[in-house]
Amino acid sequence: MGRTRLFCVLCFNDDKTGFNRVIRTHKELIACHDCGHVYNLPDVAAGEQLECVHCGNVIMTRHRNWESKVAALTATGLVLFVVANSFPFLGLEQAGQIQSSNLISGVQALLGREEFILAALVFITIFLFPLLELMGLAYLLIFRYAGVRAPFLGQVLHLLHISRPWSMLEIFLIGVLVSSIKLAGMALLIPGPGLYAFLGLVLVLISCHLFLDREEIWDWLDPDNYYANDLGEHLNACRCCDALIGDSLLELDSQCPRCGTSVHRRWPSSVQKTWALLIAAALLYIPSNILPIMRTTNLGYTVEDTIFSGVLHLAEAGDLPIALLIFIASIVIPLAKLIVMAYLLLSVSHLGTREPRQLAIMFRVTEFVGRWSMIDVFVVSILVALVQFGLLANVEPGAALLCFAGVVVLTMLAAETFDSKLIWDAYASSKESYAASSEVA
Repeated sequence: MGRTRLFCVLCFNDDKTGFNRVIRTHKELIACHDCGHVYNLPDVAAGEQLECVHCGNVIMTRHRNWESKVAALTATGLVLFVVANSFPFLGLEQAGQIQSSNLISGVQALLGREEFILAALVFITIFLFPLLELMGLAYLLIFRYAGVRAPFLGQVLHLLHISRPWSMLEIFLIGVLVSSIKLAGMALLIPGPGLYAFLGLVLVLISCHLFLDREEIWDWLDPDNYYANDLGEHLNACRCCDALIGDSLLELDSQCPRCGTSVHRRWPSSVQKTWALLIAAALLYIPSNILPIMRTTNLGYTVEDTIFSGVLHLAEAGDLPIALLIFIASIVIPLAKLIVMAYLLLSVSHLGTREPRQLAIMFRVTEFVGRWSMIDVFVVSILVALVQFGLLANVEPGAALLCFAGVVVLTMLAAETFDSKLIWDAYASSKESYAASSEVA
């Protein structure tokens, strides 16, 4: 895929339009959400993407025939979703007993044990948000093909924007793989039609988000993407629709004039909110690794496993790749995310930085990998649903499971509340301080 490098827009002054007269028009401009720099928008051919020269963030990607591709994928995804939830997903046979499950059997098993928070989290991430995504895409494309700007299309696009990190079908699929390896030595696994449909559904949803051109849809819904009182004022990008809003308008109303999403030059109390979420996650990280995450009964003998002891058992059984995967996803990533986010907060608050691009990359990587720690939560929910053979074999969730799920959710929220533009503010401040100290010297 080709890449087009962007060049900063030069600020210019024009005749003053007056504070009460709002400029509302279309301009060939685009802003990077991560660092806030505004660029002239060049012609972007299908198969090319725009990359920010400051922080390296990919700002825009164009795909050929994206509408027909997404429409076909969405129709296929709706069919696969129905099949994946209507037919047996995975079965387990031991000593003549067969235990079968469907996609949300883990949710039902957790509800039966009064683990309501865990059940809600699993239900939202593997059923509700994927269904809303498919229905939203279908609603959007039907009216797009009809050329009708129907009600709530903007809200649907906003839903697709905010729901993506919390739709975790691909992570659940890895959880199914890990569970299958754990169960292989215990009983006979019986894959059902729902499992194959689920595999297809994962690929379909990933492809839908890969091909969907949100910028083009927003331009179709409302071509105006520039709102200001003064042509020379600082512009702020809406993270949902990419509209550019001047500072003077945000002083009157923090809502985007195009889509209604809250827009701020810097997110209010970003550092304080992120610190609060991070400290709460750090406090939960300790019991999540000390308490048992799962209790396994086999022929009347019960064993309680922590996350680390479960990794050791997998390694001793010869499943080194899976042991390494669980170790990285459940121990290394949560701890690394706590450390990296704390370092970012200290950098933007006190330390300052002369390497903003590296910090921006660290933040994007941290934001991306954080959700993959949900693997352990999904593995336990699958095992609880499948392994219910009385004294022969039985799996129950441990006290650490809720704590660990809390760590994952809180660190994801911490990444969402952190305003990455603060990295560039700290960089600018450190440059000014360095220049001032050089002049004094």
